[in-house]
Amino acid sequence: MFVLNESFHIDYLSMRVHWIRNMNKHSSFYVSHMRVPYTLVWLVLDGQLQIEINGEQRWATRGDLIMCPPNTQFELIPRDSEDRIHYLSFCADLKICSMDLVSLYGLPTLVRLEPSDRLDKWIANWNILVEEFNHLGELVEAKASHHNNEGTNTYLLHTDIPIHYCGLQGLIYRWIQQWMTTVRHMLPDEPLRFDHRVMKVCDYVRERLDQPLHLQELADHVHISVSQLSHLFLETLGTAPMEFVRRSRIDFAKQMLLNNTLSLREIAERIGYEDQSQLSRAFRRAEGVSPSQYRKNLALSYMNG
Repeated sequence: MFVLNESFHIDYLSMRVHWIRNMNKHSSFYVSHMRVPYTLVWLVLDGQLQIEINGEQRWATRGDLIMCPPNTQFELIPRDSEDRIHYLSFCADLKICSMDLVSLYGLPTLVRLEPSDRLDKWIANWNILVEEFNHLGELVEAKASHHNNEGTNTYLLHTDIPIHYCGLQGLIYRWIQQWMTTVRHMLPDEPLRFDHRVMKVCDYVRERLDQPLHLQELADHVHISVSQLSHLFLETLGTAPMEFVRRSRIDFAKQMLLNNTLSLREIAERIGYEDQSQLSRAFRRAEGVSPSQYRKNLALSYMNG
């Protein structure tokens, strides 16, 4: 009888949705150079999008699917036109282990989807997701309004919220299945061979980002040498272990910058930096902007999603 165990790495699929939207914008709207720490998927339903991704300008029209892995630099370029742009948008932290799905499967940034019954069903379910996600937002805000005098450190979860969220999660997994089925002809049969020791180290790092971490400590955690761990990381994730630690800290900082109630000092403490200035220096080196400026840019990006 089949039993799932830690060697079945698809069970490591993690998903946290940030928005699901049906957008209808004037062609003059824009998003300046931006990188969000999540996977972005857009499907153009009508109109034209002029988009720049990693320095390359492209035109996206009806039927074009745009897929951006986390931290991809993109820009939506405004046009002097009376046209409107209609597109569906999905943004989530969507990974198997530490690899986002778009990078893991080597999906192209922009592809043309030919009309089909399968595509029509996917679009229909995408619109259902938009409605259910908006319903969840209304439910959360309504329940929160009843407890606005409880103080900022009190978190109350009304029973109706997890019930609705479980239903939404089921719909999202169905959407992901339809997405991958729609682009199945582009996917490799075996995108990556995982090593369970690398996955254990990744989990160890994510659970201890607020603490000092050292290469020898990571190797000791899985009972191998430093050189062997470095080789496994490079082979599996294409990066060195300590670079993974640094990138994980910056990615977590970017996620926390969405929360306007957290100060830079608090964010620095939560990801293992001694103070705000150390965070600011590391963040500027990685992203080219200060954490404060990134927060402002991110707010605009989330509004236009």
